[in-house]
Amino acid sequence: MTNEKTLTCSQMSSLSGEHLYGTAPQVKNWFLLEYSGMWKKEAFAQSKLPQAVKGHLEKFLLSFEESRIQLIGGSGPRQGSLVFYYASVSEFFPKLYKFEMETYEDLLSIDIVELVHTGEIEKFSCEEKLVLVCTHGARDNCCAAAGSMVYKELIQKEGIYPWRTTHVGAHRFAANLVMLPEGIYYGRVTTENFNDIVSSHLRGEIFLDCYRGRSCFSQTSQVSDYFLRKEIQKLGIYDIRWEFEKDREDYTAVEFGIKGETTIYSVNTVVMNQAIKLKTSCEEPEVKALPQFYFYSLIPYEPLRREKED
Repeated sequence: MTNEKTLTCSQMSSLSGEHLYGTAPQVKNWFLLEYSGMWKKEAFAQSKLPQAVKGHLEKFLLSFEESRIQLIGGSGPRQGSLVFYYASVSEFFPKLYKFEMETYEDLLSIDIVELVHTGEIEKFSCEEKLVLVCTHGARDNCCAAAGSMVYKELIQKEGIYPWRTTHVGAHRFAANLVMLPEGIYYGRVTTENFNDIVSSHLRGEIFLDCYRGRSCFSQTSQVSDYFLRKEIQKLGIYDIRWEFEKDREDYTAVEFGIKGETTIYSVNTVVMNQAIKLKTSCEEPEVKALPQFYFYSLIPYEPLRREKED
């Protein structure tokens, strides 16, 4: 018999059968700053970055909706410049921008808000495929252990640029990956399945087995995106086009179009708000009730035909 008191949060989540899909935080603007200092529990706030630099980055958060700051690091100390990235996540046109600096104070001369407003941001466009791996042990041991093992393997892969990063959400799904600028979240990544994830990503596809969702979508749309892809086997990142989302009395309907098709698919899901109970972090032993989403129905229709019927 399993003793739940000795299980980690990631073990409890996996054993409970908790669903991965629909668990990506909704983030459309990512600010990533290379930082070699110690990551404390509140990594950015407790960092030794100059206060003026912290304030400058916090202004970005106030100027861009659905944004977050991540501290990132490599496999060891780097010589020379520091790196700062801005990733703009959208359904079809995600973009990544890269800035190199000699000191943290150099960041004060970079005004992302003005650069975006004037269009000058395009001068810093970057084609790198970033893979963020949460290794934030001060937040949870699961991320430190699982994330570090996966990161060591990722740095051997070609075609991607892996970085260790601070908390990205949901330690219980460790190891967690975020693919930028696409904003694709993966959970329960291991040294056994990471090759499938990376290979799929480099092909421009989503690996459904570990898919948490796209950060440009709401939770419900992430769930529906997963179910539609699973039902019709459309795995290309840009194969599916979001159209509409509406909460109905007993279920939620999300509609998607498909690349190269006129058919619209209405994906209907239901939620059980207290489907499972478990601890969401090794540091917080109290269990919480967590919602789970379930597939209800898939209804394809032709838009012109529906308009005539209405």
